[in-house]
Amino acid sequence: MERPTRPYAPGGREDCWSDDATSVLITAWGDRYLRLNRGNLRQKDWTEVADAVNSRRDGAVYKTDGQCKNRIDTLKKKYKLEKSKPFPSSWIFYDTLDSLIGVPSSNAAVLNRPTKQPLTLALTLKTADPPSPESDDDVEEEEEEGGVGFGGGAACRELARAILKFGEIYERMERSKQDQEVELEKQRMAFTKELEVERLNMFMDAQLELEKMRKKRPKYSHSSGKKL
Repeated sequence: MERPTRPYAPGGREDCWSDDATSVLITAWGDRYLRLNRGNLRQKDWTEVADAVNSRRDGAVYKTDGQCKNRIDTLKKKYKLEKSKPFPSSWIFYDTLDSLIGVPSSNAAVLNRPTKQPLTLALTLKTADPPSPESDDDVEEEEEEGGVGFGGGAACRELARAILKFGEIYERMERSKQDQEVELEKQRMAFTKELEVERLNMFMDAQLELEKMRKKRPKYSHSSGKKL
């Protein structure tokens, strides 16, 4: 496909991207990113993204697929920096990027997991039949054969109390387990966030050091070969 003739951006500098071009870029990249289940785009995909950016009819500077990829990497770094701030971001692309590369669905599912309903046991206790009149001789025979024990109603009540107590213990264990899972997930997310911020700070420090080294490097005259 023949590409339109437009002026090229020198090295894909940040200031060569307008908000309109960036918005088209995020839309084109985001569609393919979600289509690949948040996987990495292939070369063919980046070419299509660049074509979508260059299809704008506003006379903008022509973008290559490499410049589009570099711009997306820059936007991801900017998003992480904005996300690490304690106050809400006012960056115009924050919400769009947050919906694409924000908290993974697996982590959000743990924090938003619905609380299990308490275990409820419905028991129907059958009232023991009233004792029939017995003679003293019959009572004496029962005591001699089996001794004095629980009646049918008393045994059911004891069983019901035991089952209810077991249900309460099980419910407390489940609640404690859920609380531990949520707490561990929060700690993991906090650690990941701190790690990302620390890595970004290290990257920015390294860039500053490189810039300082470039400024301190001596310059030579091309004609005489002497240091200026």
